[in-house]
Amino acid sequence: MSAATNAANTAASEKGYQDERVPGVDALQVQQRYDEERTKRLREDGDNQFVDISLSDKFKSFIEDPWVDTTAVKDAKTMFPDNRCQVLILGAGWGGLMYAVRMIEAGVRPEDIRIIDSAGGFGGTWYWNRYPGLTCDIESYSYLPLLEETGYVPQLRYSSGEEIRNYANLAAQKWGVAESAVFQTKAERLVWDEESKEWQVELVQQRKGEQPQTLNIRAPFVATVNGVLNWPKLPGFPGILDYHGDIFHSSRWDYGVTGGSPTDPSLTKMQGKRVAIIGTGATAVQIVPHLARWAKHLYVVQRTPAAVDERDQRKTDLEWFRNKVATSAGWQRERLRNFHQHLTTEKQPKINLVDDNWTGAVGMVAIAGNPDGPKTMEELPAYMQKLHAIDLTRQDRIRKRVEHVVKDPVVAKKLQAWYPTWCKRPTFHEEYLSTFNRENVTLIDTDGKGLSSLTADSIVAGDQSYPVDIIICATGFRAPFTGSPAQKANMTIIGSNGVSMGEEWARSGPSTQHGVLDHNFPNLFLSGPWQASNSPNYLFNVDALAKNSAYILAEAKRRAGGKPFAVKTTAAAAEGWGMQVLMHSAPMAAIAGCTPSYFNVEGGIDRAPPEMGMIMMRSGLWGNGIEDFMRVVEAWREEGSMHGIEVRT
Repeated sequence: MSAATNAANTAASEKGYQDERVPGVDALQVQQRYDEERTKRLREDGDNQFVDISLSDKFKSFIEDPWVDTTAVKDAKTMFPDNRCQVLILGAGWGGLMYAVRMIEAGVRPEDIRIIDSAGGFGGTWYWNRYPGLTCDIESYSYLPLLEETGYVPQLRYSSGEEIRNYANLAAQKWGVAESAVFQTKAERLVWDEESKEWQVELVQQRKGEQPQTLNIRAPFVATVNGVLNWPKLPGFPGILDYHGDIFHSSRWDYGVTGGSPTDPSLTKMQGKRVAIIGTGATAVQIVPHLARWAKHLYVVQRTPAAVDERDQRKTDLEWFRNKVATSAGWQRERLRNFHQHLTTEKQPKINLVDDNWTGAVGMVAIAGNPDGPKTMEELPAYMQKLHAIDLTRQDRIRKRVEHVVKDPVVAKKLQAWYPTWCKRPTFHEEYLSTFNRENVTLIDTDGKGLSSLTADSIVAGDQSYPVDIIICATGFRAPFTGSPAQKANMTIIGSNGVSMGEEWARSGPSTQHGVLDHNFPNLFLSGPWQASNSPNYLFNVDALAKNSAYILAEAKRRAGGKPFAVKTTAAAAEGWGMQVLMHSAPMAAIAGCTPSYFNVEGGIDRAPPEMGMIMMRSGLWGNGIEDFMRVVEAWREEGSMHGIEVRT
């Protein structure tokens, strides 16, 4: 610690953290406030304060599919006429589609692919989430993949959920896999058969209104692309099932209760109703303005405020798009590269192609990695000081924005986010904050505690009850960075020599090279993020792994010469890559000490036992950021020998 910082600390202590004329005092005050707010929200039960709906029979009604068109769901047995397929993709979201597209580009025929999903259609999170106001918070020209290949021009700078889902259907048609999908179907168990070199897969199809049917199939190759935010959760406080009004999770929006539709946000059935929305994260920020327009009264239940920046939504001008965006071959990859290059604590590019408020959120390097981050843990304290200093300007601006927009100073203070940018996903909206100026909107700030309970007709916060007619739980999803691919899909995977993926990963972590093939699970292509990388545009990360998986499969087929084969990472390569991930992990340690959120498993990362530290670091994300990860992987492919990959016939 420098003499100047010591002096500032001493002065701050003597002056009660009030004198802004003392250098460094502002930052010290803010850090103290961050620590205070974090402490309020730490709970002994951590992530267990929530109910994982998919694992609890009594709450299963909260995840029933409200969107499925039963006439469009094909019978699983007819889709596997000889009980087998060549490539089985688990997940029909955009990630699953990208794996299918890249496999097809690598020579797999569309008719040899089967894509299964418990949903009733393509889209993944964009299939399930259809709440009013739903838009992607990453600009559409970067987020929507394959724009060059399809020639599609997004309607808005930030696409609506409906546009994204419809575009997924367009892509499925264009690449010939629309007829390869088996919906309302889930893989329950995968077992590797070494003799035949293929996977035995137990599928269960649960078509709406019918009894479940079980089907056992075989597939030489499987890709697990089940998504990272796909299992909704509820708060674990008492009384949810005692409530007699209408209650639903935001990812299963009930337009029968609210009125309107995914294409018409006229929530006419909410007129005259008292409505509560639980949660103030990225989902609620988009929903709240719509609820306020229609409800007689809206109660917004807040545990932790969102940091809400400006979004600048607008329609896509076709002339601008053609002349300024889609200017040459490879424009979308270059746009994404430029986007990622702004996530650095050093000098940013002179040109900002995306020019949004993500590119100003430099603190997100704590989640996405940083090519200019610390190389060792010894460098971490100085790096954290620098990161906080950079981030303070942004977070102060966002807190001042609240004061400027929200007229009631008491409410404004409660809506200010006191944590660094990287502790929770940033949000962006034009109307959320101003909604609290409406007379029919009440903020119920629980000061980090959450609601106490529900009764038959009310929500209860502390000793105060609020009668309501409708409750909407915008309470998020299972934490994305926990568990193995097997656990994330609620299935069992048994690999070589009877190794259980759930048990092996819990004990030792993954054993991959570049995050796509685990040494213990041949012919099983993974989709990250473990031992791979991350981006605020998560779909780009998944596509990067899809390309690498497709390359490995095509090259392994060529080397096998038409014989059945097993392809996997060698033990030595897995050990070496794990060490590389560990050696590059220092920038990712910035998440330590964050206020609880799904990023840090509600503070659970900080409570991990010391013996898990090394396993977590070698299992985690590439600390130098996604563009550096891409450089490593592309150089490996360019070299051409498939070093570290074993093909066994």
